[in-house]
Amino acid sequence: KLQGRHVVIIAHRTIYGDSYNRNVKTRGVRPRSRTLTAVQEGILDDLVFPTEIVGKRTRYKLDGSKQLKVLMNAKDQMQIETKLDTFAAVYKKLTNKDVVFEFPVES
Repeated sequence: KLQGRHVVIIAHRTIYGDSYNRNVKTRGVRPRSRTLTAVQEGILDDLVFPTEIVGKRTRYKLDGSKQLKVLMNAKDQMQIETKLDTFAAVYKKLTNKDVVFEFPVES
């Protein structure tokens, strides 16, 4: 039915803005799980679920753009290597951030 296609399942997550903290009496403090950073990290974890992320690096290029490098566990390289372009495209569409998925070089 879905031959040759990659299926990605991502949980629904909510982001509260900075103004959520302004009215402490009625709503309380914004939970950490509702911040932009926490939601984007959760999306990244959901995206590469069968494997685990072992490292992250932010690369700042000379033109001012940023690129996130995600290092994944090398033991799952054979199963995931064909899906890396799909992961990058889905993450870019959801978060509008550039990302590169790599496997660490073992010496």
